[in-house]
Amino acid sequence: MPARDLPINSMMMITNKTWALLFILGAGSISGVLYQNMTPVEFSALNIPQIDEKSRRDQAKELLGTYYTGSPIQSLDGHRDLNYLVYKKLENSLSSEWKGWLPQITKELIKECQRQDMDPIFVMAIIQTESQWNTYAKGTSGEIGLMQILPQTATWIAKKYRLEYRGESSLYDPITNLKIGITYFAHLRSQFESRAHHYVPAYNMGPTNLRRVARSFASIGTDERDLLYGEYGSKVMRNYRLIYNQLLNKDALVRFAQKTESSDSTTGSLIQ
Repeated sequence: MPARDLPINSMMMITNKTWALLFILGAGSISGVLYQNMTPVEFSALNIPQIDEKSRRDQAKELLGTYYTGSPIQSLDGHRDLNYLVYKKLENSLSSEWKGWLPQITKELIKECQRQDMDPIFVMAIIQTESQWNTYAKGTSGEIGLMQILPQTATWIAKKYRLEYRGESSLYDPITNLKIGITYFAHLRSQFESRAHHYVPAYNMGPTNLRRVARSFASIGTDERDLLYGEYGSKVMRNYRLIYNQLLNKDALVRFAQKTESSDSTTGSLIQ
């Protein structure tokens, strides 16, 4: 995870977490019940945007290179229900207090990835690697939340890209964390000209350290692409493939739900 310097005030963290939980329990418990076990037809009523297929595929090819062909990632090319599968993955991964906010969190993930031309499944792999979906995770150097963002990094990114940011406590909110984290990843991707073997490890070690390591690789004749398969990059890529395999398993659920809805309704399934 990115190198972090500023410690978090533990009392502030506990207070913020308490208020967040009280708010969620008060406002989100009813909607959490409503959204559980949602079928694809019911899901379509939420108007969650489709995943940008070109952006998803382009980044997958950056990450996998020639291994893209025949991969589970390619198996989902053109899948119109991929946003539903992402929703189901979030439902199964986030803790129960966020269930009522699943539609908003899913929308934010997909919208930010659309805006930044990124694959939302890749972002989920980063989350799996960084925090294991713990919205209240706190790293030893002060990194916070789903994407383990340093408060000073969040401040810098918010100022540079004119994002709303209400201080480090807001990084415990999944929507704020996703907005800042995805923007920062897109920034690194741009800085390193979409070279996955640079921008993926740079998220963990920082861009300055990454450039220094890359120079040392070059000086000894080692292929820089091996940077993607260091300890951090290997974990990200393993989670990336794992999540896609999980989504493929969910695909069977989608087909079953479509068949059921089609047989029970004169109008048929809304998702085709």
